[in-house]
Amino acid sequence: MTPRLIPFRVLAFALFLAACATPPPVETGPPFESVMVEAKGEANPYKADAVLTGLLERQTLTDDQRARALYARGSLRRQDGDDRRGAVEDFKAMLALAPAHPLGPNAREELEFAETDVETIEAGLQRMLSLSQWFDSMWVLGAHDEAAARYRKSGISPNPAQLADLAQAGFVCMGDETGDKVYTVGDRRDDLEDAYWCPAD
Repeated sequence: MTPRLIPFRVLAFALFLAACATPPPVETGPPFESVMVEAKGEANPYKADAVLTGLLERQTLTDDQRARALYARGSLRRQDGDDRRGAVEDFKAMLALAPAHPLGPNAREELEFAETDVETIEAGLQRMLSLSQWFDSMWVLGAHDEAAARYRKSGISPNPAQLADLAQAGFVCMGDETGDKVYTVGDRRDDLEDAYWCPAD
């Protein structure tokens, strides 16, 4: 007896149903709330940014969770995290995702502040600036890699506040002699004695 062939439409429909039945991705790692608490309690703003960035890479977040994480990272970047351009992107993404979210009014207000900062700083970059002034502007905009690379290439020592930012962000490793010495020219300072550029990954 010749076996009956399954019509193509029936087979395609069965495959469609099987695809629809695929279970949603399973969340891995610590629970959302635990990660948010960890980020909020992290004293180093650049490490806190990395924690929130890792959280936002999860595909299992609900819209509410993603909106909250975007707002938290945007607020961090607008303030201690020194990344105004990133803050603008985060607030816009949060508002596009959940415009009626309870944090929406806060996000709109902070977005306005961040956009004003970006416009002011970018306008200032059109003037003649010293390396130190240029670094401060680029750092606050969020161009950390570019700002650090230019200081490293110049051989000029960053000022104490800039050195602290570079160390917190992982560009300067204190006491790690495997990297190049941060001090090459200029005034000697005690805080530069054990400062080395972190080796490239």
